[in-house]
Amino acid sequence: MPGNLSEGAQSFRTGMLAMIGLALVALGIAFAGMKGWVARESVPSSLLLFAGATVGAGWSGIQGHRRALADRERASGQFMILAIAAQLGRQDEETLREIAGKGGPAAEAAELILEGRRQKARGSSAAPSIQK
Repeated sequence: MPGNLSEGAQSFRTGMLAMIGLALVALGIAFAGMKGWVARESVPSSLLLFAGATVGAGWSGIQGHRRALADRERASGQFMILAIAAQLGRQDEETLREIAGKGGPAAEAAELILEGRRQKARGSSAAPSIQK
């Protein structure tokens, strides 16, 4: 199994593989029923099970693909915000406030930098001084 899938996408993939296995077993039973190896009455129900499992496998595969794409998009968006933040770290406070007001990924990065600077300012002034 690919190791780069998220947990949600892997669970959909596992479900898809289980449904494929069930579909193959049902198809085998239908084939055996047509050959007369098992009761012929099992053919319609096993074909119905095969069709249902095939539809279920397709649905699970599509959902897993959608989940993997969404997770990949989320991860790349977070990386992009961090890359923008690295570039914006050299800007002054006023420029960062202007960028933060415009919206989008650059605004999120600017807000992260401003918040970090506020916390750093609070941390240095709020830290107790040690007197000897």
